[in-house]
Amino acid sequence: MVKAVIFDFDGLLFNTEPVWGKTHSKFLKLKNFSDVEVGDTTGIGLREFIEILQSKGLAGKTSDLLSEYREIFYETLKGSQDLLMPGAMEVLKKAREKSLVISLNSGGHTEQKLKEMLAGENVLDYFSVIVSSDNVAKGKPAPDVYLETLNKLNLDADSCLAFEDSVNGVKSALGANITVWGVNQDSGWRSDLIEAGAEKVYSSLAKVNYEIRLSS
Repeated sequence: MVKAVIFDFDGLLFNTEPVWGKTHSKFLKLKNFSDVEVGDTTGIGLREFIEILQSKGLAGKTSDLLSEYREIFYETLKGSQDLLMPGAMEVLKKAREKSLVISLNSGGHTEQKLKEMLAGENVLDYFSVIVSSDNVAKGKPAPDVYLETLNKLNLDADSCLAFEDSVNGVKSALGANITVWGVNQDSGWRSDLIEAGAEKVYSSLAKVNYEIRLSS
């Protein structure tokens, strides 16, 4: 029986992927660093992404580069409104109605920043557990952030259900033996999520809410 749901943040719960794209361009320009082929990095921990860029020749201390990247992101995000993805509020409300524990993890932000952004959209009080990959050894696709979430929830993996929008996120949850439902508006991405091991896939959280409502 599912007792808790675990949400990814960027691209799943909050519509921030376009901001990350702009941030990347601004960061590379600031560093006078040419864009390089890095493979599929969607959904991986930001620290791990910076380390990939360093392996391609980007100079600087990892912690400093991480801070600079985030500073650009939050400056770019400033003034944005209605950041919740379609259906997000409905899913949160339905999960609460069904007495599920609601948790969140992210590889892009600190725990404090996650709380600030959730509060900005008036949804912070829905979340009992919030985990940042800054507080574990390795970010996604490693399972560490999900293992820490399970630890804080004090639940077994088979009592939890994860929601992810990226292949790397699915791999992370599966690495902790947690069932994953994939959510992505792109049909090609949904196929990739199934191939990566997602049990079910949806085009939006609104579709997820519909299924949860039917199971009531």
